[in-house]
Amino acid sequence: MLPQNNIPKDVGRKLLKLVLSRWKLLTVTLILTSIVSYISTIFPYLTREAVNLLYAGKIEDIWFYAVLVVVLTIIQGLASYGKNVFSEYTGQSIVYELRNRIYAHLNELSLGFFDRIESGQIIARATSDVEDIRRFIGFGIPSILNIIVMFVFSIAMMLIIDVELTLVTLSMFPLMVLFVRYSIPKYRAYVAMSRNIYSEMTTAVKEAATGIKVIKSYVLGDYFASNFRSKLLEYFNMDMKTSKLRAIIWPSMGWFVYLTIAIIYWYGGLRAISGDITIGDVVAFTLYILFLNRPIMLIGYNIVRYQRALVATKRIFDILEAEPEVRDLPDAEDIEIKRGNIRFENVWFSYDGKNYVLKGLNLEIKPGEIVALTGPTGSGKSTIAQLIMRLYDPQKGRILIDGVDVKRFKLESLRRQIGMVHQDVFLFPDTIRNNIAFGAPDTSIEDVVRVAKLAHIHDFISSLPKGYDTNVGERGVTLSGGQRQRLSIARALMINPKIIILDDSTSQVDAKTEAAIYDALTKHFRGKTVIVITQRIPTLKLVDRIIVISDGEIVEEGSFSDLIEKGKLFPKLFKAGREEI
Repeated sequence: MLPQNNIPKDVGRKLLKLVLSRWKLLTVTLILTSIVSYISTIFPYLTREAVNLLYAGKIEDIWFYAVLVVVLTIIQGLASYGKNVFSEYTGQSIVYELRNRIYAHLNELSLGFFDRIESGQIIARATSDVEDIRRFIGFGIPSILNIIVMFVFSIAMMLIIDVELTLVTLSMFPLMVLFVRYSIPKYRAYVAMSRNIYSEMTTAVKEAATGIKVIKSYVLGDYFASNFRSKLLEYFNMDMKTSKLRAIIWPSMGWFVYLTIAIIYWYGGLRAISGDITIGDVVAFTLYILFLNRPIMLIGYNIVRYQRALVATKRIFDILEAEPEVRDLPDAEDIEIKRGNIRFENVWFSYDGKNYVLKGLNLEIKPGEIVALTGPTGSGKSTIAQLIMRLYDPQKGRILIDGVDVKRFKLESLRRQIGMVHQDVFLFPDTIRNNIAFGAPDTSIEDVVRVAKLAHIHDFISSLPKGYDTNVGERGVTLSGGQRQRLSIARALMINPKIIILDDSTSQVDAKTEAAIYDALTKHFRGKTVIVITQRIPTLKLVDRIIVISDGEIVEEGSFSDLIEKGKLFPKLFKAGREEI
């Protein structure tokens, strides 16, 4: 079954706009290409003159044409060098701009976008898809102009030599046009399918690389290898379909050329015998068609390049034209959080717009309060934290900090005043110092050490041969889970936040160290609001108030002792888990 061709009509205009963004460079490239192509069309005419002189026995006049060919060849070589340099520079400069735009726009997009599209798709669009556009702009466009110039001047020269033979020679071109119109839509669809499968393969490789410890621990290597092989086979089959169709397109274009030469030999030979044209004319026509052989063959190749560029343009602009769901409002301001009061008013939120994770949530956290959010898995605890940071916006209701709707804050202003330690700790392949100072790169080593002590990670860092200059490896692979969590806590404290959110960020730390961390936090950040998302009993015993959430709603709240004694859901969860709720 033929895959659907889903390339909107405006994609071609977008690709054209990209091309015209470098119109000065492109103009120089096209002028040099025209010079190269024009000189190529002169050679058959000079050969015609030389053959006619030889046939007439005027050998002494041939030297002029020999010298002229040498001079034109040198000029053509220089122009060709300039054309190649400028065409490559044009393509590379557009690639440079595109990748910068993609990267910058990805940073502006909301988390909802990344929930909907796999990371492998993003990587493929920023790499191989951009390369397809570069190949079309850097090589395809000059090649297309070369074909046009070669055709126009070659046909013009052929008409000058003999109109009748020219018309007979061009009789094959309507068949070529019909062939192209039939084969290209199918090829475009195959290319689109192939690019999508390639993106899925990229995702599979990324998952295997980042999750290698889990894969090895659960002996799932064969399972993941089998899944990858199935994707690889799917890509292989689709690529073979594309290659087979391409293998038909190219030789078929060449077949039209050689059939045309046969017509020239037959019809032109008959007219040369009758004396209507010269032997030089037949030779010139043959050379023109042979000279046009490569451009004609490249018609199919450039059509392929153009189709790949269209597919790539669509996929890239799917990213560039994606609108962030969360953005600064026109009247947003830099607002200072002074107290740290947080209030949810009738908040409803759904990730997919259908299934609500939070259902009419009403919640207030007072300034300076240490609050724990707990409850069954999937109850909406982490969602609350992400809404405070405004990583998402609720569908209904509003969230206020110090009485101000979070939408009134500029996003940068809001997030710089909230220190959040995520459940999934991410460390960069850099030094410990740079990872801690990530949110404040110009900070002093003294401040880095200060927050490291608060997170109870300083002693461990000091024991390392390179200390704070130790490289942690990709995603902090050289550190234990607890060490990564404490490093992440230090990073959050580095920005001196008004509100601190710890999303299950001490789950891999022993109870004694955890108690010490919270003791240090409460003493150093006295009066600041701390929200702890956890299912650990030792952690719940350290906070001022516990809020139990189930199915997107608050079912009960109070101190640990009150909930154990009077709660309904909390005692059941505590009794069922003991060590984990």
